[in-house]
Amino acid sequence: MISSTSICNLALSHFVGGGKIMSLDDATNTARILKTNYENCLQTVLRSFPWTFARTIDTLDLVTKTYPNYDYVYKYPTNCMRISRVCVEGDLEEPNYQNEYKELSDGEIQYIASNIENAYIEYTLYVTNPTMYDSQFVKALSYLIASEVSNVLTGNSSLAKEMYQKFQLAIGEAYKSSANEANLPVIRESRYINARNGTIPINGRWGR
Repeated sequence: MISSTSICNLALSHFVGGGKIMSLDDATNTARILKTNYENCLQTVLRSFPWTFARTIDTLDLVTKTYPNYDYVYKYPTNCMRISRVCVEGDLEEPNYQNEYKELSDGEIQYIASNIENAYIEYTLYVTNPTMYDSQFVKALSYLIASEVSNVLTGNSSLAKEMYQKFQLAIGEAYKSSANEANLPVIRESRYINARNGTIPINGRWGR
């Protein structure tokens, strides 16, 4: 079964001298270094690609915050790692879409500003359960962890660069696989944009 420990041991196996741990809570220098870097690496990989195992769709919660040039401001989901799209409900079944939003912040809270009323969001969840991860994600995460810890554990700075390059290749492989399976969107004008141009009605009204 995949676990954070097994992923870290896979990372250690990528380079000579990596060793092995029994748990991230081991009282060893290797375990402490891995535990220190694991969470940041996990979040980085989740943000690097729209992984299907972490994909979800939800409604956005409207807030009273205002920004110039935007009609609506929504609360940024607390468990969101990466936004794939913000759209009207009618676009949820469409494989192609045009994003219509901007991520903003007041220095303390993140928001999503948009001109879309009653907006839906498709995004990557913050998934911490390793049993949910697919093989490509595990591969990418293990290489990123290896890039962060290899220099500290071996004193070989070139290893970190080599491991990071392999992480980038793993992300590239994920994009290639997804494109072959037609899982990635092709950008087109959405129902919202057509409505704004007066082409189709939205929310029961014709767009301006």
